Amino acid sequence: MELDLLFDRYMILAGDRRHGEDVAVTAGVAWVDGMRCVFASAEETLASAAAYTKAARMLRLAGQTGAPCVHVGSMATSHLDSVSDGRSAAALDAYARTVATATCRRVAVLEGDTPPDLAEDFDATVSPSAGDSVSGASYTPGDAASARAALARVLRDLADGAPSP
Repeated sequence: MELDLLFDRYMILAGDRRHGEDVAVTAGVAWVDGMRCVFASAEETLASAAAYTKAARMLRLAGQTGAPCVHVGSMATSHLDSVSDGRSAAALDAYARTVATATCRRVAVLEGDTPPDLAEDFDATVSPSAGDSVSGASYTPGDAASARAALARVLRDLADGAPSP
């Protein structure tokens, strides 16, 4: 999903401060209807140590700042990936542990159906079919205003007192 369509404005943070930069992941700080969030976005399955450590960096940043972390596209399911090389496998393992122990609120923004196993990993989802056991909001596929409004609604609900993870 295009970041320009999802966020009012955003600032990209490059690199993972450990392995380097992987352009498969776009990450940074964004604003939606005046609400700040940290985000990590990927259009494809991740494969490098730098990608996973960048995503983990965003989760830690969200925890440090009190902002929710928004996982866009395949980033939302990347902790369920499997990789073959040792360095990437170790980074994926560390990322999965970071997802499981994150102190920030986590939101998944998906372009397709919500996989049932995301319920325990995220506080909310935004998808064309939200409304399962995870608190969430749905949007009309292809309608950027609808997706942005759904994300804003979820972020507002979390800010108004949804239980902590």
